[in-house]
Amino acid sequence: MPASGCTITDIAVDDSMTENGVSRRQIIQTGGGLVVVSGVGGTTAASSDDEPTDQPTDADFQTRVAHLSPDAPNVDIYVDGEQVREGIPYGTVTDYRDLPPGTYTIQVVPAGEAPAEAVLEETVEVDDEDPTVDGLLAVIGEVAAENQPLEALFLDDDNSPVDPGTARVRVLHASPDAPPVDVVAGENGDALFENVAFGESGYVEVPDGEYTLEIYPAGDREASVFEVDVSLAGGTVYSAFAIGYLEPERAPADEPFEILLTEDSLPDEADVEPDEAEANEDEPEKEPEEEPKEDEPEKDEKDCKKDEKEKKAK
Repeated sequence: MPASGCTITDIAVDDSMTENGVSRRQIIQTGGGLVVVSGVGGTTAASSDDEPTDQPTDADFQTRVAHLSPDAPNVDIYVDGEQVREGIPYGTVTDYRDLPPGTYTIQVVPAGEAPAEAVLEETVEVDDEDPTVDGLLAVIGEVAAENQPLEALFLDDDNSPVDPGTARVRVLHASPDAPPVDVVAGENGDALFENVAFGESGYVEVPDGEYTLEIYPAGDREASVFEVDVSLAGGTVYSAFAIGYLEPERAPADEPFEILLTEDSLPDEADVEPDEAEANEDEPEKEPEEEPKEDEPEKDEKDCKKDEKEKKAK
């Protein structure tokens, strides 16, 4: 449960669970341990581009790619026949890139293959009317299509400002063999999301703090199928991707169920109080100048020479 003592009445939920439209940053893979998302200086999962994850500029539309298909090989991404991402492995969410407004043909291609071998192809119209909305191309489902067919989702990230004491979290169900699920916060069983089916997603706003999130089959609170502790910072937007298989031993790929948590947007710098100015470490501290004692007369040149002769004589 959050340190702030959150209850279901404190939680603001986006009623629209499914996003069929056209999200930023640090990714942490968890197997049930504590998830702590820190700054945006890098990623803990491989990015296909080895680019720094700097805050994006306001120019153009920002897009990223999430490879969430557990039995698919590494993939390349083509936009209008030009390769823009290379060799993205399963379980990776890339950093953002600019995409000017327009209409594009996007292809998902097995790594190293020609665009003609695309396994997915979609036409997407992009606009930049709302600078707080970014785009996510999520590859979900399975190549084998034993549970869910391979598909591409184009989702909106709501990266609009969040109150300093509040975190916004989006959940995306991308586990091919998992039933619809409820996402519950802690022992009190406050439902953050209910009856989320494969391919569906939605946002919720919660007080910042420490949470234990438990995932149950929808409507069944007898036993959770997964549990994870998360630390959510105020003023920050996150995405939590449920991926992998509940029963990997019976699946096309041995990829167990897990949560990928990304930090999509940080608080605006204007809302953060600046730290107090620190002393320059490279500048040595000046020693205080000694003041002559009032009762001690200053020595003239003759006295100084006399002192030197006495020292030599000794």
